[in-house]
Amino acid sequence: MEETQVKEWAPGTADDLVRDADALGVEQVSTRMITDWVEVGLLATPEFHKSTQHGRDPSVYPAVQRRLFSELLQARKRSPLKRVPHHTMIPVVLFVWLTSDTVIPVAQARRALRTYAQTTGKTNRVRRQENARRIVDQFAHPSATYQQRRTTQLLIEEGERTRNPDWGKLHSALTTLCSPWRSAGLPLLERGIGRPDMPLTVTDAIVIKVAAQQLTAQLRAEQVREEDLLEARRVHRIDWAQYEAARSQQQPEGTTPGFFAAPEGMEARAREQVHAFTGTLAGTLGLIAKVAAKARNGRHPF
Repeated sequence: MEETQVKEWAPGTADDLVRDADALGVEQVSTRMITDWVEVGLLATPEFHKSTQHGRDPSVYPAVQRRLFSELLQARKRSPLKRVPHHTMIPVVLFVWLTSDTVIPVAQARRALRTYAQTTGKTNRVRRQENARRIVDQFAHPSATYQQRRTTQLLIEEGERTRNPDWGKLHSALTTLCSPWRSAGLPLLERGIGRPDMPLTVTDAIVIKVAAQQLTAQLRAEQVREEDLLEARRVHRIDWAQYEAARSQQQPEGTTPGFFAAPEGMEARAREQVHAFTGTLAGTLGLIAKVAAKARNGRHPF
């Protein structure tokens, strides 16, 4: 959604946005709700507007934000859910920020990332089971036993439920899952997943997860500077273009099945790219390097 696509839209006040919602047949939209949307990052802060020498006119939202508000309302109407929480639309806003420079200001993206971080890891039982099963399927060696798979899956599910994984137990379980042929007295050969030229080991995966936890805490407290967000976005755009190019090619021989699989649906693709951006942000802030250094030096963060 670029500026050239909103020529038919004009800047508007909060009252104008309420009228837009009414025209779409969306009920229970108020100026208070619009203020809430600004707070969580779904909308930008309205701009000061003064047309007379005395007094102050109501603040206005730029045309692109007014169009964004309409698009989000229509997306909410399409949802099969009776009630659509604010946070479920945040990835769409962040996706727009990641792919366009003219719609979402970085201050709004910063608030949206705070909301995104506040809800990170909040999943229901079915989603936790699906996530755990997917991770087990990626890491499990064909020789892994049912008990090894089950133990690992339950540890992952419990970690997601409490949002406080036991990294030590999980590292041990995943390592055994990857290398079930381990023999007494022999050094462990840790198997990696993903691309054969860039294997991801259990230690690598947990380092990334620990760094992600640290990043989440910083985003919740809005401790990440706007300039750091912009730099991470620049790097992400380059990395994501390369990833998409690799995914569009035939799967490299030896690559873990499903490793490059694209999720179905635009909203799922948006969530995927936002998740990838947070990984890039953790890298550009140096969090991954710090956690990895502790792991290499034997001072495991797990």
